[in-house]
Amino acid sequence: MSSWTLDDLRRLDLKHAEEGIHIHQRPFRAATEILGSSFVIGVGGNPEVKRIMDAYAAMMPEVDTNWPGAGIGFAASIDQVRKLTFQVAFGRVSLQPWQVAGFASAKEWWIWCRQDKAIAGDVAFSVADLHDFTNGLSEVENAIPAATTLWRMARSNVEDVANTLPTSFSHDSVIQPICLVAELSMKVSVVRVLGSNGGLN
Repeated sequence: MSSWTLDDLRRLDLKHAEEGIHIHQRPFRAATEILGSSFVIGVGGNPEVKRIMDAYAAMMPEVDTNWPGAGIGFAASIDQVRKLTFQVAFGRVSLQPWQVAGFASAKEWWIWCRQDKAIAGDVAFSVADLHDFTNGLSEVENAIPAATTLWRMARSNVEDVANTLPTSFSHDSVIQPICLVAELSMKVSVVRVLGSNGGLN
């Protein structure tokens, strides 16, 4: 068993922050740095990995709320807005709208939708849009660098809106990022068309 303290985790957190490592990635990084060659996960793994990561999460609860998943979006039920985090999925996975919206059950989601089929349908469309928007980046990535950059900028603005709206009393604060999402998405289309016709390098 390796010897480590919360001071070690705080020191590593500062180091990782200076290196620009996202908060949700830091517990894993801390465990790899503390354990070195003893770092083993999975079946027969080192139980100390979980102890370090749990201690890190207890020290910095934000690690559990800052996971970006594959993409971030939002859905609305009249005047209530909820952040959506599209999960990273491997293999064949069936995700229901209520799961992507972070509800514990379909019943809880249905109540949030005010038991209104139209609102539930709009939320399902928001989840589908997030899926398409998230996977759209994979389609242009490494093909046309200029389009990829614009797409990432558009996605960043969607994330800003998703992080702001659920807790904001003023909707004016999200008008600019919403306009930027539309503008940058249209630019992606133009860049892709010009790029596919040999107009861009």
